[in-house]
Amino acid sequence: MPYRLVLLRRDLLPLWARLTKKNMRRKDMIPILHFHLVDHCNLNCRGCDNFSPLAKDVFTDVAVFERDCRRMAGLMGGRNRIAEIQLLGGEPLLHPQVTSFMEIARRYFPETPVNLVSNGLLLPKQGDGFWQCCKRHGIHIIVTKYPVRLDHQEIERLAGQHGVELSYYGSTDVVEKTMECVPLDLEGRQDARDSFLRCARANRCIALDNGKIYTCSLIPYVKYFNRQFNQRLEVTAADCLDIYKVGSLDEILDFLCKPMPFCRYCDVKGTKRGIKFGVSRKEITEWIGERR
Repeated sequence: MPYRLVLLRRDLLPLWARLTKKNMRRKDMIPILHFHLVDHCNLNCRGCDNFSPLAKDVFTDVAVFERDCRRMAGLMGGRNRIAEIQLLGGEPLLHPQVTSFMEIARRYFPETPVNLVSNGLLLPKQGDGFWQCCKRHGIHIIVTKYPVRLDHQEIERLAGQHGVELSYYGSTDVVEKTMECVPLDLEGRQDARDSFLRCARANRCIALDNGKIYTCSLIPYVKYFNRQFNQRLEVTAADCLDIYKVGSLDEILDFLCKPMPFCRYCDVKGTKRGIKFGVSRKEITEWIGERR
């Protein structure tokens, strides 16, 4: 897909989502289930919407991950009701047990596509065991291309040599990564329903973190923003659902299609796109979209 069309599509999606109210349509499956393997990253992009430049070195416990996978699989009642699983972060290859996560994901979700989403920087350093694990469990690697020094042809060669499927995020071969900023409203004055309707993540990129499920992948990690800048963007019990306190996946799907209280902090209408890629200076303006 031409890169300009990728960008145009991203620009139009929020308006289209609001007009069609698609985020509030109750789905029969979880579109994309996100699992963070780590919260930190080796690129530290400015304005990262996972707040990775602000995160401590946090490694997900394999036992906790397996427990959550087992519970989600049980809630599905023997049916495949997750369209895609993404193992990401942060940078997932920073986790020394990355292959364990791939094995566990495949064991509990044998019919679900499992994708490892990476910036690719550590792929050339992976040993045969990593690539064999990807091949054995049908793990698809999705690389986001950044304008940094990285031999993408070598990565493609390694993946091809081991029979592992590899593609690039956005279905583009152009290394022209730009960032976007959904400004955080520190006072929480936004219309939560309107923000939810316009949001590209809501009821689509579902985050599961330590037994709690969120309708958007931003909410569970805003804690790093709060800590870094001494803010109080509140995440309440109403912003997530405990997967051990529900009786079926249908209860989760009912929850995910409703605006969350936290949505009042996201100024989706004020989204700034086409921001030139750069390394974070850990300045609050990277996330609120203005100079203070």
